Amino acid sequence: MALLNPDSVSRELRRFRVAVGYFTRIPMGTISGFSDSDLDHASQYLPWIGLGIGVIAAGVFWFSILWLPQPAAAVLAVVAGLLLTGCFHEDGLADVCDAFGGGFAPADKLRIMKDSRIGTYGATALWVVLSLRTAILAFLDPVLGVVLLVVAHALSRIAPLVLIYLLDYVQDTDAARAKPVAQSVPSRGLLVGLAVIVPLGLWQLQLTMVAGIILVVAVLLLARLCVRQIGGYTGDYLGFSQQISEVLIYLSASGLWLST
Repeated sequence: MALLNPDSVSRELRRFRVAVGYFTRIPMGTISGFSDSDLDHASQYLPWIGLGIGVIAAGVFWFSILWLPQPAAAVLAVVAGLLLTGCFHEDGLADVCDAFGGGFAPADKLRIMKDSRIGTYGATALWVVLSLRTAILAFLDPVLGVVLLVVAHALSRIAPLVLIYLLDYVQDTDAARAKPVAQSVPSRGLLVGLAVIVPLGLWQLQLTMVAGIILVVAVLLLARLCVRQIGGYTGDYLGFSQQISEVLIYLSASGLWLST
């Protein structure tokens, strides 16, 4: 019952507002007394925000396909997700690919990540990931495309949440980052984020199970890569992990569709 008292509800609503305002371009107004530590709790809602983004993108895809060729609807669905997040995760993908491709020592990689300019590795990674997502949506069965948008947007955002929970943050100065980054997630927060699996599983069990298996493998590999390359995670690496997880879910869904 303690979870339902007015103070607890107000606190969770504030954390959810912080999460929406931070991870999307949806205006949440001024949040008084904001501190970097607010993100530690707000990050638990990242998969749920992904669920909402997926529903909107799926709606754009479904309504567009009524009037446009499926490839055009696929492009619009991907663009809808980009507009909602302001390319938040895609920016991390590009920065990490530039850093890992162009740096040798961990310090070099961290320095390259902070450079706002995009390089060849980053541009190529963006092209590959966006092309794969669009192409798969363009040729999948439309109903599966709708399901995939929702499942992929939600489950892929579990990856950064788990990395925050497991690993250390390797940049700890304000000068090292343009935006604050969550530096820990409590166990309860991790469970809140993982709970997004329940409605997805009840709605689409087979795809959720396949995507979940892919996600577990992806998180293990991403965590190992992160530690070996730079010793821990950065905000950019969290975005990178979401993008890689999302495109792997797309690929697994397309493979599942082709095999049936």
